[in-house]
Amino acid sequence: MFGRRSRAEKLKKEARNRSLVSGVTLAAAFSGVRPVAERLLYDDDLRDNIRTLIESARKVVDEVSDEEPTEIVARLWDDPKLRREVEAAVGAVQEGTRRVRGQRVRGGGRSGKFLLLLLLAGGAFLFLSPKTGPEARRIAGDLYGSLRSGS
Repeated sequence: MFGRRSRAEKLKKEARNRSLVSGVTLAAAFSGVRPVAERLLYDDDLRDNIRTLIESARKVVDEVSDEEPTEIVARLWDDPKLRREVEAAVGAVQEGTRRVRGQRVRGGGRSGKFLLLLLLAGGAFLFLSPKTGPEARRIAGDLYGSLRSGS
């Protein structure tokens, strides 16, 4: 009456005008989702990370699904197979998050360095060991001599 609205009409109008998330917030969220969605579509390594995470998590859950929490902790502590699965899942998550953020992910650089270190340590052991040292040094000298002479 006389241009006044009832309380119910006011609440209805406010409910229509008020949404849980504003349009600006939705636009910002969608703009942040697009690069992630593109990476999911085109980055094979990221999809492999997700696949590894799901497979490892499924194996871990299958292993410990019927155990008590204390037994799960004990199994994680004692069972190297289960621990490797958890570590694989964690590694996949870490690498996947780096890929989603667009950060650089190292690929296999450490294994080459480790192999080189292992070869150097093995060679040093062969040359410095009292049992194998003299023979290893003689063979290395013969090899070096044959390479220098060209024959």
